[in-house]
Amino acid sequence: MKRLLYLLAALIILTGCGGGKSTYAVKQFLPDYSPTAPAVQAKAAEAIRVEPFSTAQAFASTAMFYRPAPFELGSYSRERWRVMPGDMVTDFLLRDLRHSGTFKAVLAYEDPGEGRYAMTGTIAEFLEVDGGSGPAARLSTDVTLLDVTRREITRRIIFQKTYTVEEAMKEKSARALAESMSRALKKFSGELMADIHRGIGNVKEVKAP
Repeated sequence: MKRLLYLLAALIILTGCGGGKSTYAVKQFLPDYSPTAPAVQAKAAEAIRVEPFSTAQAFASTAMFYRPAPFELGSYSRERWRVMPGDMVTDFLLRDLRHSGTFKAVLAYEDPGEGRYAMTGTIAEFLEVDGGSGPAARLSTDVTLLDVTRREITRRIIFQKTYTVEEAMKEKSARALAESMSRALKKFSGELMADIHRGIGNVKEVKAP
């Protein structure tokens, strides 16, 4: 009888030890930056629709990726992005375009109505890399701006461009990655806004009598 009680007690202890839950919480990060002050440039009386940016399959996750060596891809174990890269970039560009005042309306994919212009894109890279002198945040994005009123696809494309930005990190950590990625996003957004201004300006010149 005593032997049976000892066995039961040991089983209860083992079960209690094996069934414990993890005590750490996963931290979530989201880039943050102020939109660049809009310059007095081309204005369009039309609307633009920003389609949801897709994410390359290698980075289609909320994991905070880093590249420890060529051909290797790792991620921070206790930190993650709040949402996927494509969703983050789409939201920031919607905000920045509305702040710029370039268009009469800036529409998200779920908004009703049509616009003359449409912007699409793909996040090709969104990770921490070895920047040579230390870790750096890298953002690489393919963007296409279209004039959807034109019938021929070759005339619809106002521009198609790949933007690649690297910003140095002060240390190797998830928080430092989020801080540097914020600067990378701000720089990318500024370059894109300038290209959009030039692009719609060229469209007006072509259509002018």
